[in-house]
Amino acid sequence: MSKYERYLNYFKSKLQRPSFRLLYGSGSVIVSAPHAVEQLRNGRRKYAEPYTGVLARFIHDETGCHAIFKTKNCRDDANHDEYSLYRETLAGYVREKGIKYLIDLHQMSAERAGEIDLGTGCGENIKADPTLLEETIAAFNELGFTDVTVEKHFPAIYPNTVSASIARECGIACIQIEMNTKLLSNVYRSCRFDKVLEAVELLISRLEQKSGG
Repeated sequence: MSKYERYLNYFKSKLQRPSFRLLYGSGSVIVSAPHAVEQLRNGRRKYAEPYTGVLARFIHDETGCHAIFKTKNCRDDANHDEYSLYRETLAGYVREKGIKYLIDLHQMSAERAGEIDLGTGCGENIKADPTLLEETIAAFNELGFTDVTVEKHFPAIYPNTVSASIARECGIACIQIEMNTKLLSNVYRSCRFDKVLEAVELLISRLEQKSGG
């Protein structure tokens, strides 16, 4: 079984404890995957986005950056609920480590049009460094992703999203990256998981250079 398959099976399991994992790393960037397992939002079940958890693990392994991801559904939604232990823990860790950038990973339905959609809270979530948006677009463009939209589907403007919450509470630049499932799942011929991974790693490398890391 490949590393990709092992990680995918991990995030598809419903038996993982505790409800999230925080992987200590180094540098000024943290990646987050709050929907790596099923969620419950307003009493309704929402499907897991397991490939975001897989990406977060790969990114941590290959870059050494900080990472946090959900591992168990506790009838909550870390990207929506008014109170979230996931977000509270993340905020404390960001302050403790002096982290400057958050990359929040999300997976949109294969039925949606488009490849990548970026959310900045209409600019509010990247006030600490407005160039984060152009840096993110450039990284994906360089890896061959030309269908990169901004706030077309998911603007990350709701105050309890991970990116909006951490930007507001910690004063850092946060971006939400929504990736089409067709790019991440190898059941689709259009899967380019490796290229998505490479694009995010390129972005992290450039952010670390800007931060002097």
